[in-house]
Amino acid sequence: MQRYFAPLALIAFLVLTVAAQQPTPTPSGEDAVRISTDLIQIDVTVTDKNGRVVGGLNAEDFEIFENGEKQAISHFSFISKTAGGVSAADAPAAGQGQINPVTTLKRSDVRRTIAIVLDDLNLSFGSVYYTRKALKRFVDEQMDPNDLVAIIRTGGGVGALQQFTSDKRMLHAAIDKIRWNPRGAGGFDSLTSVGQSPEDITDRFKTESDLVASKAGQDDSNRKSILTRENVSDKKRTDYNVSKNAGEQEEGIFAQASLGTIRYIIGGMDELPGRKVMMLFSDGLLIGNDSNKSRGGAVYTYLQNLVDYANRSSVVVYTFDTKGMRSMSIGASDSTYEIIDGHRGSKERERLDDFKKSQDGLVYVAEQTGGKALLNSDNLNGGIGRALEEQAGYYLLAYLPNEETFNAEKRRFNKLEVKVRRPGLNVTHRSGFFNIDSNTAAKPQLSVDQTIAKALMSPFAHSDIALEMNALYANDEKDGPYIRSFLHIDAKSLTFTDDPEGWKKATFDVSAVTFGDNGMPVENTGSKYTIKTKGATYQTMLDRGFVYVLIMPVKKPGLYQYRVALRDADSGKIGSASQIVEVPDLSKRKMVLSSPAVEDVSMATWQNIAQGKIGNGPGQIKVASTLLYDTVLKQFPAGTVLRYGLEIYNVRSGKQTLETQARIFQNDRVVVEGNVNKLNPPEQPSPIRRLSGAIMLKDTLQPGDYVLHLTVRDDSSKQAATQILPFEIVKWK
Repeated sequence: MQRYFAPLALIAFLVLTVAAQQPTPTPSGEDAVRISTDLIQIDVTVTDKNGRVVGGLNAEDFEIFENGEKQAISHFSFISKTAGGVSAADAPAAGQGQINPVTTLKRSDVRRTIAIVLDDLNLSFGSVYYTRKALKRFVDEQMDPNDLVAIIRTGGGVGALQQFTSDKRMLHAAIDKIRWNPRGAGGFDSLTSVGQSPEDITDRFKTESDLVASKAGQDDSNRKSILTRENVSDKKRTDYNVSKNAGEQEEGIFAQASLGTIRYIIGGMDELPGRKVMMLFSDGLLIGNDSNKSRGGAVYTYLQNLVDYANRSSVVVYTFDTKGMRSMSIGASDSTYEIIDGHRGSKERERLDDFKKSQDGLVYVAEQTGGKALLNSDNLNGGIGRALEEQAGYYLLAYLPNEETFNAEKRRFNKLEVKVRRPGLNVTHRSGFFNIDSNTAAKPQLSVDQTIAKALMSPFAHSDIALEMNALYANDEKDGPYIRSFLHIDAKSLTFTDDPEGWKKATFDVSAVTFGDNGMPVENTGSKYTIKTKGATYQTMLDRGFVYVLIMPVKKPGLYQYRVALRDADSGKIGSASQIVEVPDLSKRKMVLSSPAVEDVSMATWQNIAQGKIGNGPGQIKVASTLLYDTVLKQFPAGTVLRYGLEIYNVRSGKQTLETQARIFQNDRVVVEGNVNKLNPPEQPSPIRRLSGAIMLKDTLQPGDYVLHLTVRDDSSKQAATQILPFEIVKWK
């Protein structure tokens, strides 16, 4: 029975339920922050004067205060996030163009979880350019292979949790989509214009002209100077104030929209383990001023709720003012009338005041969540590096709250302060928490489809059911591109029941979804399947598992996160897997290869195949194919032959001969180099060619990870195309 579900609706539902779920109060580094009636646990970063994390402190070096009262530290630990004992600054960066493909990180492998948020609702045209440039450098030079990263725009459709990846191709695709948002609050320039409106200028000229005419021929020693906007009539002044406040209200609306998106993202990060980092890039968040109290109050309330939610979700926020170091001087884009008027100084002070106000929200969010705000700097990557360095390690401090901590009648907010007794050290921590017990919210019960959708959203694999996957791209001349995924399922993880006829039966739900570079679901499919087996087949299935094939059509080219989740109908156990799949744009008429399928055979079997002795014909030897297992498991012993097959698309002429070559890499080094072979044209010209071949896995290859590298060249059109397949050399069983 085929069953489809709507990931968009389910993901929207899960965002709401995730926000309501709260952790249980057990001291642990898995969750850096715990706020409950029986435990308060917070994360604290200690750095030296150079900004490097300081380890080696003990509980006696700290003092923690709640609302000014010293608390007894009941739990203390240091959580190290260094990779192999080196700090973030010393860790080698993974470069682009590497032969070895990126593998999906396990939960235990994640070193840092980083959400990079582009506030394109409040980014100017120039800020977008420099921010995009800084993010490309971060991905190429500063990102660690064990970092889990998402790049999200506040003005675009966002899928928060499902965007986290360690694959740099997906991150570069997200960066390439960053554009200036003309519908946002960010203008062409990040600085506010200081020129007057045409009506003000007309009124000013008329007033000054009348004044000069009335004073003609008189002593001007008592003449009163005209200050900025002093000559404007009361109505004009009122109109100006209304216009200015309307502009600030509009900025407040965009600020609330951005903060709503940021809270959504934090809701997704709450599902991830340990301490998380958010880097927010914006031209500013205007909290408000005395002339705009209603909107300012709303933004400030949003900020307070966001900070409390971030603190409870163990998210540290670093903010970056993308305006950078700017001069407040009058420029070419400003009204030249102001220069003539001679009030340059007052206009520049007005601009500076607006500039500082725009930074208030960024400073507030960073300081209240234990992060830092990078202001007045053109070196965005320097700030990113500082933020990454501070994630090398942190301390967990916990204490037992008293009965007044959660007494709503006494206070609404509990202020925290942490001090380090050793001199010369800096400490950053969260500002406090509202008196709400995190354990009061009950976890909602999820339906079957909701449980599967939640597994599909997670960047980590669920392993209650052992599931291996290899998703292959291919293209059908009639139906277009599709993804064929081979799923190897551990049968011992499923629940088999006996029916009256002696059959063993197991039922499972399987669903797949593709996520685009903005984290939103694009295509999905799902079904319910029942296995019936018995006897030796059942035992073989338990011993070897079995392969299930799932096909999903893909309508548009692009780079996708392809995720599959499988749920045992009886036990409710979940298994999931994910893979990055690129669907090329065949309309560009470039030569493209499908993903390869492979089969490993012994040397003796390969010799029989070469001699035509293997097959289903009379007198031929019948050998069971292991193609399904080999394509998905990709584990082969040395001293065997690896067969491969794929399709070639967009061959410009059906008559030319193509050159093909297979090579095997290990750590960017060729360890086996196959011959350059000729692929002759078929009898009937076709834009699709089929390639099959084999390469020997030398018996000198040691157990470890390798990559099969297949290349096809068309000298007539000067084109070449490549596909790779990662695999593992294992010992003979």
